[in-house]
Amino acid sequence: VGSIVLTVKEGANVRRMDDCGYFAFGGSTVVLLFEKGAIEYDHDLVENSRKSIETLVQVGSSIGTSAKKMKIYNYDNFPTVAFQYF
Repeated sequence: VGSIVLTVKEGANVRRMDDCGYFAFGGSTVVLLFEKGAIEYDHDLVENSRKSIETLVQVGSSIGTSAKKMKIYNYDNFPTVAFQYF
């Protein structure tokens, strides 16, 4: 995938399973969706996005930090970790 082409406008109402865009061929792409205001993106991603410049993000690279304070509860009887935002 070389780029992502969005076919919906910002603010449009979409429902589960609605088509919102498509991948154009060319390289690899991973799409991450976050609730608005949940993440503060790294400066380089913001600046490059404003200039429509592709940014190489490798496995383990930072893309941002949580904008919300988060408590992490580790329950030994559960196979996952529970997160609580406040």
